[in-house]
Amino acid sequence: MRTTLLLVSGALIFGVTFVAWYWLNALGCAMNTTGCKGVSLNWGDWEALQFFVPTFVLGIGLMLAGGWRILKR
Repeated sequence: MRTTLLLVSGALIFGVTFVAWYWLNALGCAMNTTGCKGVSLNWGDWEALQFFVPTFVLGIGLMLAGGWRILKR
């Protein structure tokens, strides 16, 4: 049960963080006064991504912990 909880909570945290980061990029694109034809996820731009990295790492860590418990059994 704990293993499933670790995997699901990690995937949920990672997924919600990814959606929030995409939404933030889309919002920035929509607020661009020169026009924007599409949303791009620039992994090299740390201005906004730096706030999302801790939750990305937390989600990955929880998923790895759950995966480790599965492999350990």
